[in-house]
Amino acid sequence: MVVNAAVDAAVFFLLLGAAVLGVTAADAGARADSAVVEDDRPDAVAAVLATSTATVNYSLAPGARRANVRADADEHGSVRFERTAGPEFRRTTRGSLGGLLARAAVGTAGFDGAPVTHARDDLRRAVDGAVQERISTVGLRVDALWRPYPGAPVEGRVAVGGAPPDGAAVDAATLTVPTGAKPLSPDETRDFASLSGAVADRTVEVLVPATRMRLALRDDAPVSTFARYRYARLAAELDAPVTDDVDDADTGTANRRLASALAPRVESDLRARYDSPEAAAAAVSASEVRIVVRAWDADGGGRGGAREPADSRAEGGR
Repeated sequence: MVVNAAVDAAVFFLLLGAAVLGVTAADAGARADSAVVEDDRPDAVAAVLATSTATVNYSLAPGARRANVRADADEHGSVRFERTAGPEFRRTTRGSLGGLLARAAVGTAGFDGAPVTHARDDLRRAVDGAVQERISTVGLRVDALWRPYPGAPVEGRVAVGGAPPDGAAVDAATLTVPTGAKPLSPDETRDFASLSGAVADRTVEVLVPATRMRLALRDDAPVSTFARYRYARLAAELDAPVTDDVDDADTGTANRRLASALAPRVESDLRARYDSPEAAAAAVSASEVRIVVRAWDADGGGRGGAREPADSRAEGGR
């Protein structure tokens, strides 16, 4: 069940809300906005996710309100929004369904199950609705997962549909969407220390892309406030001093400080999980979001037994 359609290259505008998830499949234009799943096979569903586009509307206001609740509690590193509602909080974005799922997964990523911020909570709701408008989730589930490596403390996950029942025969297909993080180079995998630094660098770059965050910090509110708040939350999580760098919009230095604070945590984790740097490097997946489509017979019949997911890997992924 290999999905042959090329997956769009996703570049995540975490705070600016621009639509940058373009579809690269040759026949995407013909199927854009009107594509539906003609059967419930996971490869057919995955092909629609890769090639069918949608426009979603969402609001950043829930994130601003949650930030002010945190500020009212006088938590360290909090940032307050002067306003938490209005047209400046509304966003519209367009992309392939797979790209939108990937964007929502990264945008709501966090540590130990808690999002860094809640600015993208409404995006996740909107993307869930857009996917369910195209496909029936009866006997079907879609999971989009971004994580730097299996078991990493930071990850983002979006699920559409219910989980398969225990004992169900499940078919699956997989596609991947690149995050824009660079693949690892050989020099970065020679030992655990260099590998951990590289993984931390890419993790931070996915969470706060330096170039785009610099533009966000120089923009008007609420965009600049969201950028400062995101950095404040990461700084509090990683115990890294970045306030002065953020005030100067020096996102390169801020990101290096965050990555340096994260790297020891990553190294300890990788050493405990893997026998060698080579084995650990093979498991690193910071450069992609993995989307798995699972289907089963909702009426209780079998599908011929569980199968391994077919993997459609986009060019540019790790």
